[in-house]
Amino acid sequence: MSEVPDPAPVRTGSVHRALTGALPALVTPLSDPTTIDADGLTTLVHAALGDGASGVLVAGTTGEATLLDPEQRVQLTTAARAALTGRARPDGTEATLVAGASGPTLAELHADVARLARAGADLVLVLAPAFQPLTPAELVDLHLEVAERAGHPTLLYHIPQLTGSPLTPDAVARLARHEAIVGIKDSSPDAERRAAIVEVTREVPGFSVLTGHAPTVAAALRAGADGSILAVSNVRLRQAVALQAAVAEGDDDEVERLQDGLARLTRGIAEVGFSTPAVLKAALQLDGVLEERWCTPPLSSVPPSRLDHVRTALLR
Repeated sequence: MSEVPDPAPVRTGSVHRALTGALPALVTPLSDPTTIDADGLTTLVHAALGDGASGVLVAGTTGEATLLDPEQRVQLTTAARAALTGRARPDGTEATLVAGASGPTLAELHADVARLARAGADLVLVLAPAFQPLTPAELVDLHLEVAERAGHPTLLYHIPQLTGSPLTPDAVARLARHEAIVGIKDSSPDAERRAAIVEVTREVPGFSVLTGHAPTVAAALRAGADGSILAVSNVRLRQAVALQAAVAEGDDDEVERLQDGLARLTRGIAEVGFSTPAVLKAALQLDGVLEERWCTPPLSSVPPSRLDHVRTALLR
């Protein structure tokens, strides 16, 4: 398909953004390699609210979502919804629950979106099927079909370094006009493309742009992004919140200090030699937040012999 028709219906009305601020892309606590630890998830959600999160993401990439079975993603969403119910953020507003939908086929993706919406997700983050790279036009078709079928607010998940399927700013501009597509989580390392996405959607009512790439958070926020959804916010959420405030206040020295800290931590996590979820779970266990550090097979947990490397990463 060489051309993409303008989607309908078109969003109109308030310029209120669907999602702003700093959210952690939460790990999935497990009590053993196959069992969700609902109490551990509740602990993470409540801690995030206390640290200033505007919401939480469950069942994202950091949450090992594509390795969980569909009912486990539902269980995560249900548990997070229960953890958020009746608990306002420090400023009195309600936190947003984002749940990540995935599936190897379009039919399974439709089904996952529907399940997570019923389980209580305010917004469903839609990851296009991987392993078969899609063109921007094909991605537009996919996300429009999901949005039309869902009848529920959705977010685009752009992580082309893993999926092999990049969205162009033009494609995002077309998708942003659909009333059910309320934002994008852009985890690409391409800061220039993200700035272009911000620019082409700036005047679209209700559409949010959030970054999922910790080393370029400051650049994204300075370009006008509405917030962040970061893996490192499992352990450094207060810094992510403070970074957004420093950008808003024009405090360049504080921005650079906080950005440097998040970038150094990201490098330290990579140097441990295990997956990001595994390292973050080990860090949370070392901090006394989680009891266990199990990961979903085939991901390996950080062994005792490497825990000192996790401690070193946390000191960065």
